[in-house]
Amino acid sequence: MPQPPDFDVAIAGAGIVGASAAWHLAGAGLRVAVIDAVGPAAAASGASDGAVSVASKKPGPLARLASAALLYTRVLSQGGPLEGAFHARPSYVFGQGEAELAAMDALIAKLGQIAGPVRVVADGGRGLLPGLGDSVERLVVLDGEGHMPGHKAVRAYLARPGITPVWPAHIHAILPDDTGVTVDLGDRRLRAGRLVAALGVSTRDHFPDLPVLPRAGQLFVTDRGPADALPGSLTAAAYLLAKTETPAAARLPPVVIDPLVTGQFIVGSSREDHGDPSQVDFATLRRLMGRAVDAFPALAGRRVIRAFAGIRAAVADGLPIVGPLPDAPHVLMATGFEGDGICLSALIGAEVARMARGLGPSDGIAADLAALSPLRFTPSRQEGRA
Repeated sequence: MPQPPDFDVAIAGAGIVGASAAWHLAGAGLRVAVIDAVGPAAAASGASDGAVSVASKKPGPLARLASAALLYTRVLSQGGPLEGAFHARPSYVFGQGEAELAAMDALIAKLGQIAGPVRVVADGGRGLLPGLGDSVERLVVLDGEGHMPGHKAVRAYLARPGITPVWPAHIHAILPDDTGVTVDLGDRRLRAGRLVAALGVSTRDHFPDLPVLPRAGQLFVTDRGPADALPGSLTAAAYLLAKTETPAAARLPPVVIDPLVTGQFIVGSSREDHGDPSQVDFATLRRLMGRAVDAFPALAGRRVIRAFAGIRAAVADGLPIVGPLPDAPHVLMATGFEGDGICLSALIGAEVARMARGLGPSDGIAADLAALSPLRFTPSRQEGRA
């Protein structure tokens, strides 16, 4: 007979989505344990650029959920856990060439259909932002997005009373049954009523049937300079194309130039189907650097102080996996965000916490949240698509 639970909910993974779920669950009075092999924000959440962006999201359910998440992130930044972590800032999307200009048209149409907090405030040439290079043919200026360093948000979420940290701890096995879940940590076993699997790239270690794959992105960080050199992120429209059904249409590198409060820039990012953080690809970095300097020539005067490969958990169909497993309803998945977790974390954490408490989704997002369900990977659903 299964032992009584040590915790109401155990969360596997101390990244930003798992930390948000923990904060919401503890706020509802549940006993919560957060298990991680290393510690808070040790993987993708700590290596992200921190952009809270609706513009960069795949059109459809993901973009609509991102819009709702941005609104909720703002709420949590006003006297809540994200105060001091999230701040609003403008965003800029630039393009050159037919494919990128078409992607910018699609972006404007997408934002118009969502009718959310992000809006286009200007659409024109490079004169809209001082310092842009001659290669920029068109610039769209967006208002309403923001920035939130992942490590700050994670630590703020996990500071809530009622959350028990369990790290460093390696999960040997996740063993669901009819009344809960047992987590084998090698030297001991932890029992919980439910488990939230926010495992990122480690998802396949325990759930091999889910199509979660590690995807790398090459990035580099510059030295410090004037903190106001660029007021918001500057994204090539090729990055938007990379999130669509026709990523091959992008002929130019999908560069994103993100200013940090330190006066540095973090610049990325490619999409490579491997999970090896040691594979720093200098040929790809040179292409990213070349386009970044063409778009924003002031970067030519900066030194690169770090280059690295960030590893993100991607899903084959481009949507994260959120919801209970069909054959193990006490296990709730919250994984596969591939760079979208920073933006979605507040909302997804809240919705996963509702699921763990046996509640339905919040008003207005049920259909979009259902699109992320693991049910879409069951054999009957996949046969129906054939």
